[in-house]
Amino acid sequence: MKKVFVKISAAFLLAVSFAFFSCENAVNSNNYVGIGGYQFPEAAAVSRKVQSNLYLANGQKYLQLETVYLAGWEDVPFLSFEDVCLFISGANDRGWQCEKSGFVYKYKYNPANCTDNKGHYWPDGWDSDELCFDFLNQTVYSDDFCRVITSIVSLNNGIGVMPVVFPDYDNMTAEEMTNSLKVCPKVLRSTSTTQIKAKERTVIRLGDYGLKMFFIGGVLYIPFQPLAAIFLPIGSCSFSGTDYYFDVVSAGDDYATQRAYEFGRKNSSTRSQLMAEYNYRTLCMTFDINYSLKDHRTVVGKQNIARFNDSIFAAGLGFDLLSTDTNTYDLALGKFLMSYIDDSHTSYYAPSLYQPHSQVEYYYMHIMRDFAGPREKGMRVAESRIEELRERAGGKPGLYYVKEGGVEKMAVLAFDGFEELAPSLAPYLPTDLSELAKKSTYAFFKAAFDDIANHTDVDKVVFDLSCNGGGSVRQCVAALCFLKDCAQLYLPIRNILDNSITKFFLDVTDGSGNKLAKTGYDFYVLTSDFSFSCGNAFPAQCKWQGLAKIIGVQSGGGASVVKSTQSADGALFRTSSAMEMCALDNGNYVCIDAGVPVDLKIPFEKFYSGATLYQDLYGVIKGSGL
Repeated sequence: MKKVFVKISAAFLLAVSFAFFSCENAVNSNNYVGIGGYQFPEAAAVSRKVQSNLYLANGQKYLQLETVYLAGWEDVPFLSFEDVCLFISGANDRGWQCEKSGFVYKYKYNPANCTDNKGHYWPDGWDSDELCFDFLNQTVYSDDFCRVITSIVSLNNGIGVMPVVFPDYDNMTAEEMTNSLKVCPKVLRSTSTTQIKAKERTVIRLGDYGLKMFFIGGVLYIPFQPLAAIFLPIGSCSFSGTDYYFDVVSAGDDYATQRAYEFGRKNSSTRSQLMAEYNYRTLCMTFDINYSLKDHRTVVGKQNIARFNDSIFAAGLGFDLLSTDTNTYDLALGKFLMSYIDDSHTSYYAPSLYQPHSQVEYYYMHIMRDFAGPREKGMRVAESRIEELRERAGGKPGLYYVKEGGVEKMAVLAFDGFEELAPSLAPYLPTDLSELAKKSTYAFFKAAFDDIANHTDVDKVVFDLSCNGGGSVRQCVAALCFLKDCAQLYLPIRNILDNSITKFFLDVTDGSGNKLAKTGYDFYVLTSDFSFSCGNAFPAQCKWQGLAKIIGVQSGGGASVVKSTQSADGALFRTSSAMEMCALDNGNYVCIDAGVPVDLKIPFEKFYSGATLYQDLYGVIKGSGL
C-alpha cells in the first residue's frame, strides 16, 4: 500500500479519562530509562541556530526554518513552537493561529489565514479544533488530533482520515481530467462517512520517554524527530543534518532520498551516549504511537506488544540498539525491523547517517536478506512457489476465458498488483485496448469487462490474486467498485491515533456519471498464501461485504497502510502505520492481518491446470455449487 503526506492504522491502550473529557487514547506510561537509568540533561540556553530549508518531495523549497541546538543536547535539532506550527500548517494545508495559557501552547485553526488559494471549506466548529503543547507535563494532546494534522483532501466529512488521496478533479483542466480518468475513476467523498467507533482524546506523553520540550527566553522549543513521528503518521519528514524534507518515499523518490540520505552522511564509528539514548527512545515512541499491529500479533504467531521498550529487551536487542558503536546499532536495527517486527510491510532501506555512503548498499542488501524473519521468508517462499506453478502452466497476467462445450463460461482476470502503471497487462488484451491497459489496474478492469460483455455466455468471473503482492489503495478501491455500487460499498479503517473505526463511503463513476459495478455475474477471488497487503484487503472486503466468494488458499495477510520513516540518526525504513485496513462482520471489527479465510479451499495444483489454463479451476468451482 502506498501513501501521501498524512495517512494512518492499529491499537492504543485506553487510559483513564480526564475529569472534563470522556476518554483519552494515550501512550502507556512508565519511563524509558535505558541503560543504568540514563537521564537526559536539562537545557537553559541556546548554543547555536542554523538556517534550514524545508523541501517538498519534488525538490521545491517550501519554507525556511531555524534549526536550534540547545546547550547539553549536542546534535539534537529543536524547532520553536512557531516553526512547528508552520510545519503542521504545511501538512494540513490550513491557516493557523496560536494561543498561550500558562505553559500550554495551543495551535488552532484559522481559516482566514489559509494561504493555499484552493478555496478549502471548513465546516462550522472546525475553528475550535486545537492541538495543545503542555510544557509542564511534557505532553501533546488534542480532542481532534487526526483532523488537526491531516490535509483537507484526506478527510471525509471532517471526521475521518482517508487511506489515499484521489485526484483533485475540481482543479483539473479538461485535458488533465481526460488523461487522469484513464488511470483512476472519478471519486467523490461521500458525506455519509461515519465513525462506528468514536474518536477519543489523543495524548502523547513525551515525558514518559525522557524526551523534553524546553522553555528558554520566552520561547518553547520542541525536539524535531519526535515531532515527525507524531505529526506525520503516514507520510514522512526527514532531517539531513541541515535541511528538512517532506514525504520522503523510501523507494522511488530519487531527489529527496539523495539529498536526505546521501549528502547528509558522515563517517563516524561512534556516537555519544546522549545521541544513542535519544535515537532509541524516539524509535520506541515512533512504534508505540504508530505501529498498528502491536496488539494483534498473536494472529500471526507473534507476541502482542504492550510497550516496545520492554519487548525489545525481551527479544535481546535493547543493549545493541542503545550501543554507541555505529555498526552494532545498524545491525541491531536491521534485526529489530526484519526479524522482530517481521510483518512483511516492514523493510529496511538505509543505515544511519553515521555510516558513509559506501556502506548504504551493503547494509540494505545484507540486512534485508540475512535478517528476514519467519513471516518474510515464508512470503518469499510462497511467491516463488506460486509463480513457478503458474509459469509452468504457461500463465501470465492478463484476461482468460474457459470454455465448456465450446462455449466460453468463465472469465479470469489475473493481475499481480494494484498498480498505477501496469504495462505487463497490455499484451494480454485486445490490441485496440492495449494502450489503455498500460495505464493502471483500474484501466485493465475497465477494458476487461468491456471485452467480457461481448462474451454473453460468461456467468462466472474470477479475480486471480494468487501472485498479487499489493500496491495502491486507490487502485484497490477502484477495482472493488466493479463488484458493487459504491453507494453501498464501504472501506473500514481503524486508526490507533484516536482509537476510532471509520466507514468510508465513496461515490465512484467512470467520469461520465456511469457507475462501474457489473451485475449478472458470480464473482470469485482466487488467493494464495502470497496474496498480501492490497492483495489481502481486496478479498477481505469481498468476503465480509458479500461481494464475492473467496477460493483457493487463505491469503498471506497484511493489513496496514505503510509509513516511510527516518530514525533520529537517519536510518531509513518502512513499516505498518497507525492506519489499519480492517473489515466489519455485522458491524464488528475484524483484523485481517492473518489473511482472509476461504469459502472453498482449492489446492495449488488445481489453480492453473487443465487442457487449457484455468480449466480445472472452473470444474472445481462448478462442482462446488458456490
